[in-house]
Amino acid sequence: QELYDAGCRKMVVAGLPPLGCMPIQLTVMSPVLRECVETQNSDAVGYNAKLQRLLTQTQNQLRGSTILYVDIFTIPIDMIKSPHKYGLVETKKGCCGSGLLESGPLCTELSPVCSNPEQYMFFDSVHPTQSVYALVARRLVERLLPRL
Repeated sequence: QELYDAGCRKMVVAGLPPLGCMPIQLTVMSPVLRECVETQNSDAVGYNAKLQRLLTQTQNQLRGSTILYVDIFTIPIDMIKSPHKYGLVETKKGCCGSGLLESGPLCTELSPVCSNPEQYMFFDSVHPTQSVYALVARRLVERLLPRL
């Protein structure tokens, strides 16, 4: 509402990714098997469905607005299920440090970084690599730009 009141008429809102497949969640919830935490992914799917309904209702209430939902769940979950299709080798741990717990500020020059980050889905235990962001962004631009 605040963005609309400030004059914004075209908005893009992202849903949740497969949170249960992030390396940090695998480390905490499934350290031995390192399998996706399906309850967390199911919660993300439910949240995304509710968000899509809310965005449709909101767009109908805000005259002249275009509010697009960005699905950032489907492509990443496909990457996890079929990594080789995307040129990925590692989807269960990050490229930084041990790849199991480090994130953000803990990934520094003192922390070893893999030599082939383009083959990893995650840079650290939470954030995707640049190559994954680029692929997801290209797909989203292809799908969303014509609708703006």
